[in-house]
Amino acid sequence: MKRGFLFVAILVSITLAAVAQNQPGKPWQVRVMSYNVRHCAGEGLEVNYDRTADVIAKQQPDIVALQELDSMTARSGQHDQLGELASRTLYYPVFASAIDYDGGKYGVGVLTRERPLSITRIPLPGNEPRVLLVVELKEYVMACTHLDLDEKQQLASVPLIVAEAQHWQKPFILAGDWNAVPDSKVMKEMSKSFNINSGKKATFPADNPKQCIDYIASYKGRQAATLKAVVVDEPLASDHRPLVANLRLPMKADNLMTLKPYLQDPQPTQMTVMFQTTAPAHCWVEYGTDKNNLTRKRALLDGQEVCYDIENRITLSDLQPGQQYFYRVCVVDLMQKHAYSFQTGDTLRTQFYSFRTPKTDERDFTCVVFNDLHEHQAYAFLCDTLRASGIRPDFIIFNGDCLPEPYDREHAMRMIHELADPINGAEIPIFFIRGNHEIRNYYSAGMHSLIGYPNDKTYGGISWGDTRFMVLDCGEDKPDDHKEYAGFNDFTQLRAEETEFIKQELKSAAFKKAKRRILVSHIPIFGNDDKYQPCREAWAPLLKAQPFDVALFAHTHKFHYAPKGLEGATYPVVNGDGPRLERATVMVLQKKGNALQLKVLSRKKKSCITIDL
Repeated sequence: MKRGFLFVAILVSITLAAVAQNQPGKPWQVRVMSYNVRHCAGEGLEVNYDRTADVIAKQQPDIVALQELDSMTARSGQHDQLGELASRTLYYPVFASAIDYDGGKYGVGVLTRERPLSITRIPLPGNEPRVLLVVELKEYVMACTHLDLDEKQQLASVPLIVAEAQHWQKPFILAGDWNAVPDSKVMKEMSKSFNINSGKKATFPADNPKQCIDYIASYKGRQAATLKAVVVDEPLASDHRPLVANLRLPMKADNLMTLKPYLQDPQPTQMTVMFQTTAPAHCWVEYGTDKNNLTRKRALLDGQEVCYDIENRITLSDLQPGQQYFYRVCVVDLMQKHAYSFQTGDTLRTQFYSFRTPKTDERDFTCVVFNDLHEHQAYAFLCDTLRASGIRPDFIIFNGDCLPEPYDREHAMRMIHELADPINGAEIPIFFIRGNHEIRNYYSAGMHSLIGYPNDKTYGGISWGDTRFMVLDCGEDKPDDHKEYAGFNDFTQLRAEETEFIKQELKSAAFKKAKRRILVSHIPIFGNDDKYQPCREAWAPLLKAQPFDVALFAHTHKFHYAPKGLEGATYPVVNGDGPRLERATVMVLQKKGNALQLKVLSRKKKSCITIDL
């Protein structure tokens, strides 16, 4: 958006950059590997960098803590061993020397996919001096060490390691060969401050592991949760086996949601709140007419809370018609949920938003209709035009091709929030009507779960007070067997279902008793120049003489207004223009008492009209 808030005074500063930063749909996980490589010497003590690098590459870790590395020693032929491994695996190398050895250095190292932000090397006590290597990354800190064989020296190292961990406000992961078994004094001390994510898995000796002396852990208070920890079946490349753990990092409260919630499927007694979290989370909505007296509602499926994915849909029911409600979304970081254990982190409580339920006999409303935006900059201009006109809608309709061709879930979410957030979709209910471009590309079918369609259908009858909207989904603008669709579609069946719906809707009490009736469809049923017109053939005979006050269409990218009589229709037909800035249109449908008026706003003066219906 070029300018600020469009329908209210202030636009909450949430940007698409936040979506990219939070990586919606990709839980904050890190795959950690710890490996004592014995200077890359295998069973026969021959140095083989390809073999060690292959062990690492096969596990595809995000970060690797390595122990017993040579740097420019005679024993290793004056090679930088960490550099050799880094060149073969394409990771960033960070080395920390513990001692001078054989003409070079000997110590520990870290390989990381992500460029480090800072590096710290801290000496640790030992009969043979030791070192703690600390590598800061964007979302966490990785530390690697190889503790002395002497328990006294090990115990002397623990407070130094804890003090360094306390220094960081990010999750602090510690890995390495600690030369201590799980029931030792050292591990009992270490466990006071660290969560041992790798458990008690034996890693030594490599040919027949019997001892657990290699560990992956995280500092308590900001500890990571263990999703999975395994010992890699590799008996030849070193005298230790590699240890790998998938960890779920704790997230700060502000990062638990991608963007704002948006309201869907408004009814006199219920409202649906939809939102996405950064990772699966424990979520609920607190709502009420008084911010100090709130009801809690969560999504349940057959007795289970729906907390396995990032998509959230919570329907607030038992509401009163025509009543203002306040609500906020609450999200708890669900770091781990196993069969008999779970681990939670920070809690986010959003600001309070508000909405008003429609009255069952509502006579006054303002509805704004956009169409064919195609991710185009014209949307900013249209919204600014509405703001300048002082228009505040009660609900909004996006009449197709506004969420075009989603290629994955992140893209679909981004498009929804590009539309919903600037127009205050957290407080103004939105209806997304499917156009032919919403049903193209890889993720098109997945779009359905991100939209709260009334009655879970892309078509249907919608009442706003005493006005009835008939919303139709025409499907594609080409036959199902068209080569572009590769046989994936069956919109013929969808249109057949809708034909039956139309027949039943025209007989329904809701339609017959309505004071006003609006027909909405993305592809025009009248006045369409497409060669393929199954909707006109099937539906025009059913609809042309019905008591609609107006039909609102789109799709053609050509503005058109036809009074009564277009192809037999007995009511006005209005077609919105396309996405180009100089021609884009937005419709404003306003009802006050019995009076119904439609305004079309556009940069093109010929498209700016006002119709009393």
